[in-house]
Amino acid sequence: MKDWFCGNMGTPGEYAFKGIYFYTIVVIIIFLIASNILAANKKISKKTKRTILVSIASFQLFFEVFWRFIYIFVKHDDLIWIYPMYPCNLAGILVPIIALFNNKTGKRMFYLFAFVGACMTFVFPQGIFNSNVLTFPILKSILQHTGILLIPSFEYSEGTYRPSIKDYPFIVLGCLVHVVNCEVITRFIGLNGDYMYFRSTLPFVIPKVPQFITLSVFSAIVLALLSFFLDYKASVHEIKDAKERRKLTNKKSEN
Repeated sequence: MKDWFCGNMGTPGEYAFKGIYFYTIVVIIIFLIASNILAANKKISKKTKRTILVSIASFQLFFEVFWRFIYIFVKHDDLIWIYPMYPCNLAGILVPIIALFNNKTGKRMFYLFAFVGACMTFVFPQGIFNSNVLTFPILKSILQHTGILLIPSFEYSEGTYRPSIKDYPFIVLGCLVHVVNCEVITRFIGLNGDYMYFRSTLPFVIPKVPQFITLSVFSAIVLALLSFFLDYKASVHEIKDAKERRKLTNKKSEN
C-alpha cells in the first residue's frame, strides 16, 4: 500500500497518450457529461443541485487535505512541496471554497481560468502519467484537475455561473493572482521552478519571442473569446451599453 501511495508501482516512464491516459480521458468525459446533464435538468430542484455541488466541492477540499497528509506522513516529502505552487494547485483549493460559499466575485475571477487550465493539462499531460499503473500521485493529479473542470461546468449548465465579456477584467485580475502566487510567493518561500509555464517549451512557442509573452497573449485572447461566447447575448448587450456610455460621455465633454 505504501508503494502505491508513493508512486513506486508499475514500470516508470512517460505514458501520456497511451492506454492509461485514454482510459482516464474517457472516464472524465463520461462523468462530465453526466454531471452537466443533471445540472441542466429542470426537473431536478435547485436544492438538490446545490446539494450535489456542495458534495463535490466538499470532497475536493477534503482530498486537498488528504493528499497533503499522505505526501508528508507517508511519502515524507518536505513541507514546502505541499504549497500550491501551480495554477491548478491553487485553483484546486480556491474553486471548491468559492462554490461552497457561492461567491460570485470569486467565480468571475477564477472559474474560467481554472477550467481552461485543467483542459490544457489533459491536452498536454506530460509528467502526470509517469507509470503504467494508476498510482496515488497520478490519481491525485487526475482528481484535482477533474474537480476544477467539474465545478465551473456544473454551475454553467445549472445557470448559476455565466461568464460574459463584462467579467473579463475580473478574469484578468484572477490571472494576476496566479502570477503573483507562481512567480513571486513561490520564490519568496524558496521554490524556483517554472510554475506559471512562462519559460517552458510549449507547442505554440514563437522562435526568439519570450515564452511569457506568447503565453500571456495567447491566454488573454482565449479567455476573451470564451468569456464573450459563453454568454453571447449578455456580451453583445454589454458592448452596446459601453458604446452608448462613451457617446454620452463625449457629448457631456463637448458641452
